[in-house]
Amino acid sequence: MSRKKENVYSAKKMLGDSMPILGALFLLIVSVAYILFRSWSNKLYYEKWKEYEDCGI
Repeated sequence: MSRKKENVYSAKKMLGDSMPILGALFLLIVSVAYILFRSWSNKLYYEKWKEYEDCGI
């Protein structure tokens, strides 16, 4: 019976220990997605206004 309690505790402990790693991984993925989105957005913006550089606007 004590063995079953030990397994449940170790599973909970493992989940608690892995939460910071999962949080850091989530932040890394979100950061990379944001950087890629901003790069794509800036590229589209500059492509749109590239024609008007010669006009002096």
